[in-house]
Amino acid sequence: MRLEATKETAAGDTLQAPAIECRQVTKVYRSLWAPRTSAVCALREVSLSMDRGQIIGLIGPNGAGKSTLLNLMAGLIFPTRGSLRVCGHPARSYQARRRLGYMPEHPAFVERYSARAVLRYHAALLGLPEEALGPQVDKSIEELQMQDFADRTCAEFSQGMRQRLALAIATMSDPQVLLLDEPSNGLDPIGIIQLRDLLRQLRDRGTAIVISSHRLGELEKLTSQYLFIHRGRIVTIANHLLPGHAGRLHVELAPNSDPIARNVLSQWNVLDKSNGKLTIALTDPAEAPDIVSDLAHAGARITGVLLQRENIEEAFLRLCNEQEKPCEPTNC
Repeated sequence: MRLEATKETAAGDTLQAPAIECRQVTKVYRSLWAPRTSAVCALREVSLSMDRGQIIGLIGPNGAGKSTLLNLMAGLIFPTRGSLRVCGHPARSYQARRRLGYMPEHPAFVERYSARAVLRYHAALLGLPEEALGPQVDKSIEELQMQDFADRTCAEFSQGMRQRLALAIATMSDPQVLLLDEPSNGLDPIGIIQLRDLLRQLRDRGTAIVISSHRLGELEKLTSQYLFIHRGRIVTIANHLLPGHAGRLHVELAPNSDPIARNVLSQWNVLDKSNGKLTIALTDPAEAPDIVSDLAHAGARITGVLLQRENIEEAFLRLCNEQEKPCEPTNC
């Protein structure tokens, strides 16, 4: 995933084009009859480019603009300004939609239909011939482990069953781009593990996957790549969410090693040194061996070393706190 401008690609050259490309995308929600001051700027000048075969975690507090960005990528709404392309095609075009699977946060189905009937309907919408509908539906039911309720009506479904059916629809076309909004809602632990395995298989086949979720622990099991949105802006977009916050190094020293440690640690960010224990903030995990080596060469006797990395939940809270400051007026 890159936060940079990308070269224009011919509309038909989908193999070379990024899976998703956004350029200066702004989305303003405004009522025709309401005063201009009541407009809500959901996204502000979002630019990004995403390669194939990636899983990106889309994270941020409620109301940050995550669902709006997914809906724009899916072509369900128009941007106020800017442009979006999917596999080299405009986001709302037929060509883009043929390459895209989308699962909304709150999927809805005709209550009197069975899961099998819903899947058959969507398979027909994909243009599958009559003889291929049955095998495709059976394949989707098997992949999402829906055999026990495939012939029950949607009115009888639990939330987890609805999530499985929505996932089956989103992945039925073997999409090149898959957009998921809170996909693990209502899933039991077995369902979450099956979802994780399915997404990894799709990624390995080259599918680009964007997941908006508040289940940060689950995201961390799928990817180390995140896009953090706050108040409609991209705050962090990189292979590592945590630049400058690689974690903490805890070093335990034998007696009489404290004076030696104090002499060699002036170049490092020491957070605490007491009772023979050091806590050092790292900006890069690669600093840890250098620190331990410096201490050892200076004569300090080391009895224990622990590298404690910042996890995704800690990073999320830190980024939210860093962004919680008065906003300057911004024109959308």
